[in-house]
Amino acid sequence: MDTLIKQITNIPLIDLSRTWKDGEHSKRASAKEIAEACKKIGFFYLINHGVDQELITRVFSQTKALFNLPNQEKQRLHINKSPYMRGYFAFGGDKSDGVNDDIKEGYDLALDLPADDPLVQAKLPFYGPNTWPADLPGFKTTINEYYDAMMRLGVNLLRLFGIGLDVDENYFPDRFRKPIAQIRLLKYPPPENRSAFRIGAGEHTDFGWITLILQDDTGGLQVLDRDGIWLDVPSIPGTFVVNVGDLMQRWTNDKYVATMHRVTNRATTDRYSAAFFMDPDYHVEVDCLESCVSNQNQANYRPIVVGDYMNQRFHDTTTFRDPPKS
Repeated sequence: MDTLIKQITNIPLIDLSRTWKDGEHSKRASAKEIAEACKKIGFFYLINHGVDQELITRVFSQTKALFNLPNQEKQRLHINKSPYMRGYFAFGGDKSDGVNDDIKEGYDLALDLPADDPLVQAKLPFYGPNTWPADLPGFKTTINEYYDAMMRLGVNLLRLFGIGLDVDENYFPDRFRKPIAQIRLLKYPPPENRSAFRIGAGEHTDFGWITLILQDDTGGLQVLDRDGIWLDVPSIPGTFVVNVGDLMQRWTNDKYVATMHRVTNRATTDRYSAAFFMDPDYHVEVDCLESCVSNQNQANYRPIVVGDYMNQRFHDTTTFRDPPKS
């Protein structure tokens, strides 16, 4: 597998198969690999990650069924009908580059909290119950199971990131107790002209901590390398693609870099993916880590509150949310 990946991509592969069962040495070796990938390009593949392939197959099946619902049903599930920013959006609902409409359909879900949860009662953005399609009886079960599996994987990565950044293993997990962790299911249509390609999501960096991307075999994800060249990030069976977000770049004082990327579709079929945005609790303050600051490398960023920052960034790049209040 290593040889195959080196032949088709410059994005490093990190294998977690031995990380948690072969002791401290293997754990630190994986943490070092992640750290190097985040410094050099901000993207890596993750294999032997512990998320069951049968569950992944069901996620793709339910995603396709969701977007194949009649348009009238999808409009009933529209995100602008949810006070908790959950549900469906159509072409133009998202502007990844902040300017141009993305050519994609999406469906946003997150931590499924009851209406009487204190965070929901406080009317904090990003917290609340999900919107579930009534006509897809297996959808809720599958997505909740996938959310839980991705949270387990995410917490494992939190620990490895901590080791790689010379902070306590629990530093990051302690800041992800009720995280703004979201699943975004996506469908990108093919171009009308087969000789062209369609920009499904304009060039952008992600807002948060890290993103774990599950993509089908259509391809289309591209990363802008340090030389200004767009690199394909092809689909490799059994892997997630992981990338650093803007919050992580701030947290590490630019030690780890949030890399520009985009989604195109050159294929003759729809492209499906599921992005898991692993972002911290709303009230967490992000300040440059002491291990990333020195006399020679002063802090480049002022402290910010995660939820306030994320809320503003979403308002800047979407058309389906109300303007933020003063």
